[in-house]
Amino acid sequence: MKKSFKNNNKTDYVVFILWFVVIFALSFSLLFTLGLVPSELSEDGGNSFLSNLRTKTIENVSNLDGEIKNTPREKGEEPLRVYIPKIGTDVTISNPKTTDVVVLDEYLKKGVVRYDGSGLLGDGNMLLFGHSSSLAQVVNKAYKAFNGFPKLVKGDLVYIDSENFRYVYKVETVKTVDSTTALVEFSSDKNMVTLSTCNTFGKKQERNIVEAVFSHKESKTL
Repeated sequence: MKKSFKNNNKTDYVVFILWFVVIFALSFSLLFTLGLVPSELSEDGGNSFLSNLRTKTIENVSNLDGEIKNTPREKGEEPLRVYIPKIGTDVTISNPKTTDVVVLDEYLKKGVVRYDGSGLLGDGNMLLFGHSSSLAQVVNKAYKAFNGFPKLVKGDLVYIDSENFRYVYKVETVKTVDSTTALVEFSSDKNMVTLSTCNTFGKKQERNIVEAVFSHKESKTL
């Protein structure tokens, strides 16, 4: 009798946990649909949170027995804004913690994006990518964030702001790559920034790429 009683208690406990999970998931989905989920969970536009959660879960599970795709950087600062005076570039930078192509394309609609896993300000080769357009009139200015790259030459300055400092880079190379070239190589440990134009992140197509090496950093002027 005692053994049977214990088994019943264990079964009831498992059933309780399963019902709790189901009810919680349904309640969260309903609140999310009604727009009642706190903004900290919904991030930018609602679906980004769920996409990030799904992406991180898949990446964590898929890499348990393999090499981690994006090793966290321990040095450097996240970029917040990029200025290139010669071509009139002045755009905010997003730092999404995902490499999901769909999510990155959504961030590109708001400005420039730093690729997660690449370098940071003052640490390694940082990859920034953004849209460019040859159209004279574009409603969303983010679609011409990186217009004018072909006008840059060696020695031109690129300024990238963190929260407290302005990092100054000098253009080293300006090139156009075709559809057969890999997206961007940013595995170098050299302190630099690679800026790439793209229509849709992840697609191989002709794009302009600027490589600039770190010069110095200075306090931001208010």
